[in-house]
Amino acid sequence: MIVPSAVRVSVVAAALICLPGCGAQGAGAGAAPVTPAMTAPPPGHPLVQPPPTVWSPPPAPSCAGSGLLLYAEPPNAAMGLRVQTVTLTNCGDTVRQVKGYPRVRLLNGDGEPLKVKIDQGARQVTTAIKDPGPKAVTVRPGRSAAFTLAWRNTYGGTTRPPAVGATLVVTTGSGRQRVSGLFDLGSTNLLGVTAWKPVTVKR
Repeated sequence: MIVPSAVRVSVVAAALICLPGCGAQGAGAGAAPVTPAMTAPPPGHPLVQPPPTVWSPPPAPSCAGSGLLLYAEPPNAAMGLRVQTVTLTNCGDTVRQVKGYPRVRLLNGDGEPLKVKIDQGARQVTTAIKDPGPKAVTVRPGRSAAFTLAWRNTYGGTTRPPAVGATLVVTTGSGRQRVSGLFDLGSTNLLGVTAWKPVTVKR
């Protein structure tokens, strides 16, 4: 049978059109699906960074078993003079009382007491701070009393070794309270202490 030329042209044209598409479908039908290659994320990508650490503030000092909490503020320094406020807070439920000048002593880094002269009123150290004078101070629950330390880290010679305290021990009627710090008295070996005074509550 002779196929008309017009029909032959149509068949050839259809075959040419089908070649790209039909061939791709035929190959895809019998082949396994292609899995994309796994590559590591580049440096600095969030996926390769460690999980962020959630910051939390340090725990607040807890109330001691005696119901008293001792806290020392950072010292103010000027021209070799160090002035530091120490606060005693009544965190219990009993009224307390402190009086006169606090009984203090310094311990070195090994916990041994230092031979330090206590200057009550701090007049030998400086005249820049005011001493309220010795008197009884009532400390109700939730209230505080404070005193001031003063010293100089100067050196008057090399014959006397420097006195450096690491712990301040304060003796109250309820026992001993301690606070850590750096008490560098130089070669003076002199620690000024003012009397107790009530802490005014700001409203």
